[in-house]
Amino acid sequence: MKRISLKKEGVSAQEFLSFYRWFKFYVKSFYQGKTKEEQKIIALKEKHTLRVCQEIVLIGKSLGLDLPQLFLAKTIALFHDVGRFEQYEKYGTFRDAHSENHALLSIKTLKHKKILQNLPLSTQEIIYNAIMYHNVRLLPKGLLPEIEFYSKLIRDADKLDVLYVFVMHYEKPFSSKSTIELDLPEGEGYSSAIINDILNNHISDLQLMQCKNDMKLMLLSWLFDINFLPTLKEIKKRGYIEKIISYLPQTEDIRMVKRHLEKYLERTLKSS
Repeated sequence: MKRISLKKEGVSAQEFLSFYRWFKFYVKSFYQGKTKEEQKIIALKEKHTLRVCQEIVLIGKSLGLDLPQLFLAKTIALFHDVGRFEQYEKYGTFRDAHSENHALLSIKTLKHKKILQNLPLSTQEIIYNAIMYHNVRLLPKGLLPEIEFYSKLIRDADKLDVLYVFVMHYEKPFSSKSTIELDLPEGEGYSSAIINDILNNHISDLQLMQCKNDMKLMLLSWLFDINFLPTLKEIKKRGYIEKIISYLPQTEDIRMVKRHLEKYLERTLKSS
């Protein structure tokens, strides 16, 4: 595949190793004094981060990134959710609306600890911005090419693993607590607004979620915010769409959503 044309920003293998060691040491402190149930939740976020590092390399290699670019991507992945640990420590939730924006908290942590201070300012800017934009509903227009590219890359890698996490959770719940599902209540219903967003090829708004079925629909709407062909191929290969739909009520609405998403995926893969 043709190599992506970007400015020669990058991170060395040694720099990434230093970041990785700090990350492991930092996260370890959050396990202390916690119940086994709480430790499982912290471990879930730690493992998510490490898998996102793998996913971002998988996508990046398919896009032709060189080693310094791949280590820059891995650095963004390593730190994109570092604020989650303080968020859970302070608020006992991962729902930003009930606590604070975890991306901004991640940036605040990195700046406070001076983790990136030895990198060039231009590289720091890419990392901070990619983290800041990894969880917004839509990317703003007019971003610098490097910031836009790495923001899209972390968004794809993050979504790829979050889909995996939820599929695994639906098959066998990770925890008796509902923290992973943002403390949303059970229920057989679902939001018609999210259904309409999907049928109109829109990524839906988190604020529309009222129950756990809405979370499943929200995940499905992410298909319309995937930026790179290798990510779409992985979603199809792993069968995430079908698996999530199988845990929704089998109504005509849901069958319509299933047909729409399958056609969208097939059409997009064919035309790319």
